[in-house]
Amino acid sequence: MRLLLSLAAFTLFFAASCTKKALDGRDGRDGLSATSKASQVMKELEDSRFASQYFEGRAKVDVKSPKMNIGGTATIRVEQDKAIWMSVKKFGFEGARALIRPDSFFVINRLNGDYTAEPLSYIERKYKIPARFDLLQEMVMGNAVFFSRDLELETVGENFILNGRDKRFATKHTVDARGYKLLGMDLTELAQDRKLVINNADFRRIEGQGDNDFAHQRTVVIDTEETGKATLDLEFTRLSFSGPLAMPFQRR
Repeated sequence: MRLLLSLAAFTLFFAASCTKKALDGRDGRDGLSATSKASQVMKELEDSRFASQYFEGRAKVDVKSPKMNIGGTATIRVEQDKAIWMSVKKFGFEGARALIRPDSFFVINRLNGDYTAEPLSYIERKYKIPARFDLLQEMVMGNAVFFSRDLELETVGENFILNGRDKRFATKHTVDARGYKLLGMDLTELAQDRKLVINNADFRRIEGQGDNDFAHQRTVVIDTEETGKATLDLEFTRLSFSGPLAMPFQRR
């Protein structure tokens, strides 16, 4: 269960990617010059940034790893720039709860009575993956996160692929060329070959949210020497963008 909470803490909860018109009113694959394709695709993703002061999502979750195979339901709540909260239940009983603030991370595992209170940097130290609150929030809201601005673009079928590399990380963003939906994001730490992969699917229009589409299904894969390959499948069944939201967190 702690693994599930740790997965959720840094990437699990992609929310919406926005549907955009192709550049210049044409299919995005043809509307860009060779020298400006990558920067303009990045700009489209950034212009499509989904922001809401409050977000609440309920979802079915399944986790598979060398040490765990478990399913349940999760409630995820976000107050912009302040907190990310999650509760995970199995058979209607809460098994774990997490609260993430800009500088700290708290987890209660009610199954075995464990309580964790750590700085947010704990996640990065343990799993060697960047863990800043602003990055987590962008991922929760379904927005692309760029670790480098020096990216190269290729077109594969109906998709754009943005590839980047610096001394520490290699990144890959897969983008729907016709709608500029973020289909996937890969992050690899080169020295240790640690990998994080996030894929989005089942985009649907949300009533009252304008032209934004929400990815109701996503898969998160973490593959490190420490944890082995862990996969989390998430399917949202209920969404809300109103608040304020309660984020209770009691140890008892």
